[in-house]
Amino acid sequence: MKYIGLIVLVALMVACGKKRESTKPTHEELVEAVYSSVVIEPVDAYKVNSSITGYIDEVYFKEGDFVKKGDLLFMISNKPIELNEQNAELNYELLKDSYDGAANLIEEMKLDQKSSKMKMMNDSVNYQRFKMLYDKNACSKFELDNASMAYELSKNNYLSVSKRIVRKEKELRNQINQSKNNLNASSLKTKDYYIRSNIDGKLFQTFKEKGEFVSMQEPIAIVGNAQDYKLKMLIDEVDISKVSIGQKVLVTLEAYKSKVFEAKITKIAPKMDAQTQTFEIEASFVNKPSKLYMGLTGEGNIVINEKKKALVIPREYLQAGNKVETENGFVKVKTGLSNWSFIEIVSGLDENTVILKPE
Repeated sequence: MKYIGLIVLVALMVACGKKRESTKPTHEELVEAVYSSVVIEPVDAYKVNSSITGYIDEVYFKEGDFVKKGDLLFMISNKPIELNEQNAELNYELLKDSYDGAANLIEEMKLDQKSSKMKMMNDSVNYQRFKMLYDKNACSKFELDNASMAYELSKNNYLSVSKRIVRKEKELRNQINQSKNNLNASSLKTKDYYIRSNIDGKLFQTFKEKGEFVSMQEPIAIVGNAQDYKLKMLIDEVDISKVSIGQKVLVTLEAYKSKVFEAKITKIAPKMDAQTQTFEIEASFVNKPSKLYMGLTGEGNIVINEKKKALVIPREYLQAGNKVETENGFVKVKTGLSNWSFIEIVSGLDENTVILKPE
């Protein structure tokens, strides 16, 4: 029993000697922010896709090269299409020649028309002559009928040739237009095999090499602005209501760990990604690093609120019900801004109040 009493006495002495950790509110610059990971991408970057399938015949640039708008980047194998285009062009030229060229069918038919017209006019004169003779009983009815029939036949032949010319002109014009459309369509298909850059920029990445197969579903390369970069961030749906265009972003990059760069929000996606439950945010640098590369990563803090001189306490000192334990007991406080480390005290404490850390 004597030993048990001694142990209890020692325990009480140790407990009484143990001092609670404490602090006082201090005035600090406080920044409330929404956190996001950051990825650097070129402005106007886009994935180069092919509108047809085939094998790459030529690759004209390599990764890191600068390109101009319209520069030929890749050529897909297109021998059958080239042959179709050549055939369409030959057919078009043939039809044009038949309409108004050296082998002009219309001019040939117009010569027939001219001959048939002359015969019609001659037969008409001959018929009128026999008619006058018949009226004077100078020829037989048979001779008059033969002259009349010859005139009718030559007149019908002239009208028939004239109508054939009109039909043939219309037919050739239609055929020429159709052939021209086929030629244009074939030319457009041929252009699909020549993949060009849509912008002045830089070829950041290529996914295919010469000889590899290309489908319409997979990208061939990435081209983007070589001078200007943007920051892409993903914001959780619980924080999106706090974010707005123009807000300041404090950025740290893995490549520049000792520096903080300022950026501002330029774009907020209007729709949440259902899979990630996040909104995509874009920002542009206010002051940017001397060198940037596509794919650099880092962290961004979107500044929601900030105060130059806020009365703050460490977050771990605030207890349930917005209460803080002081040397005189618990005090209810009103809070304001907060970050991961500190929380602002709007009322209830001052800089002279000693507060105790929860046990």
